[in-house]
Amino acid sequence: MRKVPLTHGVQWLIRAINLGTRNPRAIFGAAVLFMAVLYLLALVLATPARSLAGAADPDMASVATALIPMFVALVLLLPILLAGLMHVIREAEAGRPTRARDLFAPLRLGKAGPLALLGLIQIALTLVSTALVVWLAGQDYWPQYLEMMRSALSGHVTTAPEPDHPGLMMLVQFLFNYFSNAILLISVPLIMFSGLSLSDAVKRSVSASLWNLGAYLLAAMLFVLGVVVSAVLASVIAIVLVQIGGLIHPVVGALLAASLYLAYGAVVVVVMVGTCYYAWRDVFGQGEQPVTQQASSTPRPGQLEA
Repeated sequence: MRKVPLTHGVQWLIRAINLGTRNPRAIFGAAVLFMAVLYLLALVLATPARSLAGAADPDMASVATALIPMFVALVLLLPILLAGLMHVIREAEAGRPTRARDLFAPLRLGKAGPLALLGLIQIALTLVSTALVVWLAGQDYWPQYLEMMRSALSGHVTTAPEPDHPGLMMLVQFLFNYFSNAILLISVPLIMFSGLSLSDAVKRSVSASLWNLGAYLLAAMLFVLGVVVSAVLASVIAIVLVQIGGLIHPVVGALLAASLYLAYGAVVVVVMVGTCYYAWRDVFGQGEQPVTQQASSTPRPGQLEA
C-alpha cells in the first residue's frame, strides 16, 4: 500500500469514464446483468412487504420486518457482483477475452464465500450505526417518523420530526457511509485479485481509507456530483423521448425512456466500479499492462532474443 497524491482521485474517475473502449459489449453487458440480478432479486423478495404496505392501514414495523430478508440477500450478493464486474473490467483492460456472463466469475474461482462475508460486515456496521442514530435522535423521533411515513402512504403530508442532535447524527452517518463503503469497495479487489483473506483485506482497506483519505474523498465527491448532474440531464432527455415516442404510441415513448435509463444506469455502475478498480491498482501497486502481440514478442530489458 502506498500514499498517492490528491489528484489521483481525479485520474481514477477519468480512466473509469473512458472504460469500455476495448470490450464495451462485455463491460456494459456485465453492468446490465449486474443491475438485472439485483433488481429481480429485490422484486421477488420484496413481495411480502408490498402486500403489507398495500393494506388500508399499513403497519410500518411489519413492512420493515418483511424487508429484512431482501436487505440481507442484497447485501450478501453485492460484493460478489462487484468483484465479478471488476473481473470483467480487468480482463478487458488486459486484452484478454471476456464476456458479460463472467460477472459470475467469483463463483467459479471460489471467491464467493469471503466476498459474501464482506456483506455480513456491512450488516454489522449498519446495526451499530443505526443504534447510534436512534440514540442521538431521541426517544420520540422514530415513533413520529414512522407516523409521518404512515401518513405519507395514506396520502397525507405531515411535517418531518426534528432529531435531538442533528449535527452529531449527520457526522455519524457521514463516517458510517465513508468507512462502510471504503471497507466494501477496497476489500473486494483485495480479496478477488490480491488473494488476501477477509481479515487482511478489511485491515488493509481501513488503513488505505485513512492513508489516502483525500484522494478517495475527492473521487467520491466528483462521482456523486457527476451522478447528480447527469441524472438531471438524463431525466430531461427522457422527457423529450417520451414526447417524441408518444407521437407514435405511448408505449414507444415509455420504451425509449426505459432504454435510456437502462443505458445510463449501466454507465454509472461501470464508472463507479471502474474507479474502485483503478484505485486498487494505484494504491496497492497492482499495475497491469495490456496484453498485445507486440508486447509478447518484444524481449524485456536484459532478456536475449533466441
